[in-house]
Amino acid sequence: MYIQGMQPQPLRLSEITISNLRSIHRQTFPLNNMTALIGYNNAGKTNILMGIRWLLSPFSLDVSFFDDSNEPVEVEGHFQGISETVLNRLGEEKAKEIVPFLNGESLRVKKVQRVPGIPPESVELWALVPPQRQNGSRKGWMRVGDDFKHAFKRMFPEPIAIWDFEGNKAFTKLLHEIFKPLERRFGGEFNDIIGKFNDLLSPGGENQAAEIKSFDREVNEKLQPLFPSVRVELDIPIPTLETFLKTASLKVIDEDDGFERDINRMGAGSQRAIQMALVRYLSEIKKHHNNHYLSRTMLLIDSPELFLHPQAVELVRVALKNLSNEGYQIVFATHSAQMVTSEDVSTSLLIRKNKERGTFMRKRIEDAVHQVVQDAPSQLQMLFSLSNSNELLFADYVLLTEGKTEWRVLPALFERITGKSFALIKCALVRQGGVSNTRKSMQVLNAMDMPVRAIVDLDYAFTTATRDGFLEANDPDVKFCRNLFRELAFHHHLRLNNGLPVSKHSNISASMAYSMMASMPEAERPIRSIHAKLRSQGIWVWTHGAIEEHLGIKAKNEGAWNGFVERCKSPDFIKSLPDFEGIQELCKWIIEGSQETNS
Repeated sequence: MYIQGMQPQPLRLSEITISNLRSIHRQTFPLNNMTALIGYNNAGKTNILMGIRWLLSPFSLDVSFFDDSNEPVEVEGHFQGISETVLNRLGEEKAKEIVPFLNGESLRVKKVQRVPGIPPESVELWALVPPQRQNGSRKGWMRVGDDFKHAFKRMFPEPIAIWDFEGNKAFTKLLHEIFKPLERRFGGEFNDIIGKFNDLLSPGGENQAAEIKSFDREVNEKLQPLFPSVRVELDIPIPTLETFLKTASLKVIDEDDGFERDINRMGAGSQRAIQMALVRYLSEIKKHHNNHYLSRTMLLIDSPELFLHPQAVELVRVALKNLSNEGYQIVFATHSAQMVTSEDVSTSLLIRKNKERGTFMRKRIEDAVHQVVQDAPSQLQMLFSLSNSNELLFADYVLLTEGKTEWRVLPALFERITGKSFALIKCALVRQGGVSNTRKSMQVLNAMDMPVRAIVDLDYAFTTATRDGFLEANDPDVKFCRNLFRELAFHHHLRLNNGLPVSKHSNISASMAYSMMASMPEAERPIRSIHAKLRSQGIWVWTHGAIEEHLGIKAKNEGAWNGFVERCKSPDFIKSLPDFEGIQELCKWIIEGSQETNS
């Protein structure tokens, strides 16, 4: 009827731009069906939630919400999925308010408050007229009236906000959401009963109660001598079932002693547990609800994992994920890696704050991958590699590793040498799963504005660094070492392919061959030179071949790794390291990366 062509997409707020709201100077945040806001305390995550809530709710902001009280607070939302199905369900009258502002199935709405503390009805709401719908009277941003607001609210109701300073409102809204089916089922019957009371209570009704008639008559008699030109009537609001549901609360009963108390008198931990239980219950009753095209309720939560043990956190995460597929759009702020699985890492928002920029967002992994990588298979491989490392979302600096040995032993080794943990320097140790990803991983992380360094085996300098552009094609040091491989091949029956050692059909593995070459006295100078060239570009190459040679680890298995971690605790550990000076220099280099991040 209104829109032709494409298959309808679920309603959602796909992007929000917030300006001058507390720590947010101006920043755009893309949103998915389920979006995690990840950042340290005081980064501005709750301000983003507040911006979303304010856009969709009729209230005014006081001066504490203005970054600059001389400038307006503005929040602009890009809404998508306003399909023909949605418009038909709105009805002709409400749909005609929305259609003039539609660009396909999308709509842009902006809320503006120019002065702190004004009445809510004075806050401005604007909608953007797309170019193809503009005419003489309709151009650009237009301020909309109540009819548009009512139609818009049918599609995007007020959000359910769960955070500490909301008090009992979150319980009330969740209960109202849970009991909407009750309202639909019994609303008519309830209103018939209430209608009888309305006849008794309403002014001028034929069956108005004698007591009310007497009140109106006698009070006006008393008022006449005092203020002759006016009269009063008793006005008793008539409740609806929705009214009752919106005022519902919970009583908490102690099963040991039977003591009852209001939910507001419970501790923060108990309140949060009950809130999340309601979220889980809502998720259960909404299964297969298929409300994707009719309305979209936002569920905004600050730290859903708060006060919950790990198993409970997982239950809540699953419930939120289910709700995001059943007509709700979920946006939550979190400090817990458990709230973000590999499925959602690529679209999570890394929220940071500094003095110059205020609250800002690093580029999402998904967007950075699209920016850097063109071929789809490599893109998927890169996305999988980085997305399975959700710890990078909680860091300010990434250290990429090539092999599993580094990933298993470096944390204990680094802490033993420096007295600091990777978490303390806000460094995420990310295993790539393949050295061929190094350049692309670094490009993706740089595109995210995420500082990154990488640790690689010596063979990287000969097999991949040239292709990746970190070393020149005819690097003299690489050429010199290639000649050394020929010498080794002559004396040790080493198998070479294109001048480099290979493991296939050889008694000596390629990794062992690199270690043998690195141990030759004449190799020390060129390998040190190669190391310096790569180090200047953020890549640490093991000069002895691989990490095992520097640490004295004899095998690549869990037993060897666990044994080394235990050895880290011994008093004579330093003496047992074959290359203590090299490892000490590595640790300094890792710390330098974190210091550059913080500078």
